[in-house]
Amino acid sequence: MNTTQSTFTEHHNKLSISAKQAAVLQLTPGLASLPVFAVLAWVLAGQGIPNIFALALTILLVEAPVTWVIMLRHVRRETGARLTFATAFPWTASIPWWQYLLIGLPVIFFSIGMIVGVDPRLAELLLGSIFTWVPEWFVMHPDPSMFTSLSRELLLMLWGLMLVGVVIIGGFTQELYARGFLLPRIQHLGKWAPAYNALLFSILHLIAPWSWIAFFVMTLPWAYLVWWRKSVKIGLFIHIGMLVFQWLGLTLLVFGLVPSPA
Repeated sequence: MNTTQSTFTEHHNKLSISAKQAAVLQLTPGLASLPVFAVLAWVLAGQGIPNIFALALTILLVEAPVTWVIMLRHVRRETGARLTFATAFPWTASIPWWQYLLIGLPVIFFSIGMIVGVDPRLAELLLGSIFTWVPEWFVMHPDPSMFTSLSRELLLMLWGLMLVGVVIIGGFTQELYARGFLLPRIQHLGKWAPAYNALLFSILHLIAPWSWIAFFVMTLPWAYLVWWRKSVKIGLFIHIGMLVFQWLGLTLLVFGLVPSPA
């Protein structure tokens, strides 16, 4: 083994954090984002603008910057090195392209099924019982009719904001942080590491605790795939793929390119 390989191996062997520390690191961006989202959602509601755009702004202004600062500081304390893809994300094994299709696509469709079919029913049940105290302007509803009051120009601008904030920046940042950064550092938990990772990732979404169950079940398969293949690349493929399909589907409905379901 040459010097470069030895240094790389030593670095990866030092990657270990406690379950408690993982919880703190995972939930910190969510805690920082919660009050900002609440304020933005309330302000936008007063303007008749759906709060999905408050989410996009919150990701760009708070969640993504906080997440990257945490990773930067942690890597420096961990190794004394600067943040690079190699120092931050150790699980980057190559995967044949056909496995993305054979394994990744079914998980994407399963995840979309959870978000579209299961999550709204669970959310309705929980919002009508445990979370009745949550104001209406705070809750995000995937209803295309919410966007009909917006002008075409404003809608196009906000739609681009959602693509950049939620799908691209949000998707990449969340997946790199949860599965690329944190999951390898709790691999000492063995086969429970992906389940714990999926649980923490679900709770990260403090703006929607009524969706935690659906998020956990949705995230569990791809957390185990990343753990099994030792590659965050499959996690990125699934996470970004799911968000892109959702965004495209909502785009078709909102812009009247396909008829809305009855």
